[in-house]
Amino acid sequence: MTSIPRYSCDDIIFICIDLQETLLNRIPDSKRLVSRNSLMIDVANRLNLPYVVTSQYRKGLGEITPEVMEKAICPVLDKTSFSCGSDEAIFRRITESGRRQVVISGVETHICVQQTCLDFLRKDYPVAVLADAVGARGELDHKIGPGKNGEFGRHDCHY
Repeated sequence: MTSIPRYSCDDIIFICIDLQETLLNRIPDSKRLVSRNSLMIDVANRLNLPYVVTSQYRKGLGEITPEVMEKAICPVLDKTSFSCGSDEAIFRRITESGRRQVVISGVETHICVQQTCLDFLRKDYPVAVLADAVGARGELDHKIGPGKNGEFGRHDCHY
């Protein structure tokens, strides 16, 4: 039987993945995604919870959407790999926080979100995905990632 961890504010770190205009312009209901992620960052700020905001190859794909950047009080960490867990600077930031439970949001569900989940699970971090704060360009791509109704998500990630 899989052990389901009880998440604690003392052990959570949020990862907000790649909410860049270039990517969001192609994702259905991206305004909802931006709103949910902005809310998550606002709550983290108010509760003094740590978080990381990432971008995917900012030089080629552009900046994080202004609605998210208005709330974020940490620097955006740029990556060139799909997974935040395989990026040295991002992983170092998370380990330096001392937090051992990651809560993930952002885009795209079947690529960067899923690869990040898998890498953190491999490193024995409990992973939760904010199902209403992740998205992808295609409906199938969103469903097969670790989001709502995803086979991978049902067993290893908690919502």
